Amino acid sequence: MMNNVPAEQENTVLYREVRRSMHGEELRWLVSREQIRDAVTGQVHERSYIRHPGICVIVPFLGDDKIVLLRQFRPAIKQELWELPAGTLAGREENQVVITTESAELCAHRELIEESGYEAGSLAKFAECYAIPGSGDELMHFFYAFDLKKREQALDIGEAIHEVKPFSLTEIEAMITQGEIRDAKSLVGLFYALRRKS
Repeated sequence: MMNNVPAEQENTVLYREVRRSMHGEELRWLVSREQIRDAVTGQVHERSYIRHPGICVIVPFLGDDKIVLLRQFRPAIKQELWELPAGTLAGREENQVVITTESAELCAHRELIEESGYEAGSLAKFAECYAIPGSGDELMHFFYAFDLKKREQALDIGEAIHEVKPFSLTEIEAMITQGEIRDAKSLVGLFYALRRKS
């Protein structure tokens, strides 16, 4: 198998997404324009990419047969979606990419409490995958959360989570079949969870 890593690369950061949160100013991602010279052909290709610290997606099990979902408004699509709890890892800029500065497990623990109001007694990582490898380097880390304890929800600035509700696995299967769950990261996590339980 040939390694197609470019011989030369020049990057220009076009945009930095920095958001104010309860934790202070957070770098969420960069958009960079990158010129890549192919080592074999000598051709130069220019592309724009999203450089991202990654996210954690949590499948919170309430007992053996229920999973907690969130009904969240997403301004980009002007709709509410049923989703799994998830959040962006803390990161910093280095050499025009975003470097993760916290562990995926710490992020998952924090985001579960903040978004759902549940604290996990234990977390188990079960998968990871790239969100959109043709356009960016965002890596998604997936965790099961068990032994949930009710705590206080602590939504971040701008988050619009209007409902937190447990659903049975049967209900979730029906919601997926009927197109009621349309968030890709949530579908990935739920497909794994349904396969695990079967």
